[in-house]
Amino acid sequence: MTSNSSLGRWSIHHSKAIVFVTLILCLAGVYSALHMSSSVFPQTNFPRCVILVDNGVMPADEMMATITRPIEEAMKDIPGATRISSATGRGSAEINVFFTWKVDMVQSELYVLGRLGQIRSTLPPTAESTVWRLTFSAFPILGVSLTSPERDITELWETARYNLKPRFLRTPGVARVDIVGGRTPEYQVIVDPIKLAAKGMTMADVTDALEKNNLTAPAGLHEENYTLYLTLVDGRTRNLDDIANFTVGVANGRPIFIKDIAKVQRGPEPVFNVVTAEGVNAVLLNVRMQPDASTLNIAQDLEAELAKLRSELPPDMKLAFFYDQSQLVRSSVGSVWEAIVFGLILSVVIIFLFLKSWGTTLVAVVVIPVTVLVTLVAMNLAGLSFNLMTLGGIAAAIGLVIDDAIVVVEAIYAKLASGRNKFEAITEGVGEIFRPLVASTITPVVVFVPLAFLDGITGVFFRALAMTMVVSLLTSLVLAVTLTPSLAGWLIGSRAPKHEEG
Repeated sequence: MTSNSSLGRWSIHHSKAIVFVTLILCLAGVYSALHMSSSVFPQTNFPRCVILVDNGVMPADEMMATITRPIEEAMKDIPGATRISSATGRGSAEINVFFTWKVDMVQSELYVLGRLGQIRSTLPPTAESTVWRLTFSAFPILGVSLTSPERDITELWETARYNLKPRFLRTPGVARVDIVGGRTPEYQVIVDPIKLAAKGMTMADVTDALEKNNLTAPAGLHEENYTLYLTLVDGRTRNLDDIANFTVGVANGRPIFIKDIAKVQRGPEPVFNVVTAEGVNAVLLNVRMQPDASTLNIAQDLEAELAKLRSELPPDMKLAFFYDQSQLVRSSVGSVWEAIVFGLILSVVIIFLFLKSWGTTLVAVVVIPVTVLVTLVAMNLAGLSFNLMTLGGIAAAIGLVIDDAIVVVEAIYAKLASGRNKFEAITEGVGEIFRPLVASTITPVVVFVPLAFLDGITGVFFRALAMTMVVSLLTSLVLAVTLTPSLAGWLIGSRAPKHEEG
């Protein structure tokens, strides 16, 4: 009892220092709230790397033999890899490399890139591959549609590719912008099979001519006046006439040109899906964020950028969000603040109805905002963000954090009613309820702590919830035995209010 009573005595004697430290923590909490990143889900690296390979229209069996199987073999002995799966189709292959949850996925991605680089020379030269590790940031957070009732879909694609996409990529926190829909302009060589056969040529000859003529290659070195010049031959295609005059072969001593056996024209690439928005053809831009970026900040910056673009684009072009993940984050943040305000109002009303003292009521309810702000400081230090789980943990803890302060205030109030002076009431009240207070707080903490050590996707979600709940409960306990007695010494009267009987 003596040691517990000394805690209340210490809180009264150091009340100014306690209040000062509390104010510093509150300011740090406000700073953390303004600078923390926000997203829908907790940020994590799933133990999975995805390798996507595209090789035109190569048959699936050839894709399997020349691309999928060699890549699978190369990935088998990567440290931490547990399983490899693949899906192969005509011209495309997807290889998934799964790892244990304890590996460093950044390092694992480098391993995958290294192994892919080692076997690159054995893969078909036309195969194009990309590697990415699976995170929540791999999914779009914003979607923008570009439509026009007057322009063709190719012109919309060019506007999205060369105007909108570079502007979006300059936005802080944006990692990638993917364009969906539209038709990419291209040069098309339409071969006449009758003329091709008449000249004694084959489609392989045409393909070979197109590949060999449209390139840039080194032409050697030239030394002059003690200066070494590196020379290049630029054979890149610049217009339709360049393609038409490519040499396919020689027949009867005369060169055969592309124009002799085919028609060359400019047109859109073939498409296999149609994208619409509001009933008209559209081009969509999916925006993906960097792992530690803030969804809210990116959305605000892109909204400002869209406002500028609308004034610069032709009047018939319309830009609009068709998907906005920040609305869900804003709704979640708003729900938490509503819970805080609602909890404060109910606490004020109920405590005042029972204790009949504004000072006592203020001493109890001040714990709620202080606990939330201190929890935000802990979240910031732990690298957590505003997301559904952390905000849900704070919202769920609102009803629990005030319990400790109410118990302390009621104990002090009871001592005042029994005739103790204010100093005695605070020291004895805190001393009597200290052990039960610790026990009642530790009980839910013990329930939530194991959630922080779960593995897998369950652990990813519940770890953030458990951390915010535990920090909130422990903070409320510390405040109840330090800040609450300090404020009680200032705000609670020397006598408890008398209740009239009759």
